[in-house]
Amino acid sequence: MTSGIYYIKNIITEKGYIGSSKNIYRRKNEHFRELRKSKHANKHLQGSWNKYGEESFIFSIVINCPEEYIFKL
Repeated sequence: MTSGIYYIKNIITEKGYIGSSKNIYRRKNEHFRELRKSKHANKHLQGSWNKYGEESFIFSIVINCPEEYIFKL
C-alpha cells in the first residue's frame, strides 16, 4: 500500500487538486470514478473535468510517506 500526498492536475489550466491518503491508488480510483459519474464532492474539480475532459488530467504522487503520518484535518 502506498501512502502519501497526491496531485490531480489539469494540464490545460495548470490548476489542480491536492489530497492525501493511506492508500493513494485506491483513492485515485475513487476520484476518477466520481468524476466520470459527475458526482465528485469538489465542484471546482468536477466543473473543470466536465469542461476539459478526462484526457486533460494527470495524477501524480507528490510524496510517499509512512501510513502513520497521514491524517485528516
